[in-house]
Amino acid sequence: MSREANEQPVQPESEAPFRARGEEILEEYRKPFWRNSKFWLGAVSLLILAVFALVYKRTVMNTAMTPGELQAALELFDISSQWKVTGEVNDEDFQGIVLAPEVSFRLRNVSQKDLSYVFLLGVFRFMDTGKLIGEGYRMALRQPLPPGACSERITLNAGFGYRATSAAAFEKNRQNWRNSSCEVFAKSHNSGFTPIKTFYISRRIEGLDVEVEIK
Repeated sequence: MSREANEQPVQPESEAPFRARGEEILEEYRKPFWRNSKFWLGAVSLLILAVFALVYKRTVMNTAMTPGELQAALELFDISSQWKVTGEVNDEDFQGIVLAPEVSFRLRNVSQKDLSYVFLLGVFRFMDTGKLIGEGYRMALRQPLPPGACSERITLNAGFGYRATSAAAFEKNRQNWRNSSCEVFAKSHNSGFTPIKTFYISRRIEGLDVEVEIK
């Protein structure tokens, strides 16, 4: 059989499926916009983006502060300080307690916007040498503090300090007490740490009605 006899004529592909698909696409564009699924998909996407933008503005942009703004917004008041027993020592050559300085105060928001998530750092030092005694940390204002409002009492403790056989014995050796101070730093969101206030630590021991005058 010859080659010409074996060859079959090629039938052109039907154009019907392509025409049908084209008609479907045209039909989508002929519909009123409120009946078009693509319209509603785009509208819902824009609404979600708008909600996220609003939440971001309220929770981040409206609460963001520079270090200077945070420093001006916080007022420390009702301040008190003392030395407190923070632990016991049971070494072979010494049995006694550890007395550490601590400060407590309240915060007042003197700015025009809410304050929240304020992280406080208290740095305790001996005043004569500047040597570090210890540091106290505290996350304050987990709930927004409105303008003009005041916080609950906040306490920062150094954690380290003097060793003594007892608090009463420590008070008897008052001539050996060294003046100390606490510098309070604050940070809110991405503001970075900024110094807020520095004050002296009294020589009062918790539980003893004794306070030695700082000279």
